Amino acid sequence: MHSNSKNSIKMKVFPKGQVVIPVSLRKKYHIEIGDQIEVISGPDGILLKPAVKKNEASLTDRLFGIFGQYTSKEQKLSKNDIAGATEAGFTEGWKA
Repeated sequence: MHSNSKNSIKMKVFPKGQVVIPVSLRKKYHIEIGDQIEVISGPDGILLKPAVKKNEASLTDRLFGIFGQYTSKEQKLSKNDIAGATEAGFTEGWKA
């Protein structure tokens, strides 16, 4: 990684067209694993911009809600309990 100026960093493009965003920039712009990035083509080049995050519950949060009924009874979950709750979540139409 070589720097020309304060605002420019040269990065290598990998075989699948991937580019690594430096940690300092990911932290500065609050980019986390799994976040989406907008790729904008313009007359001066390509702009990578963090996409607006939706206030949607994560899969983990949604699963926690499903299993909540079991935690209040303080019983151990069986594999069948987990499979049933997961299947119920999918049939209720979880958003991906």
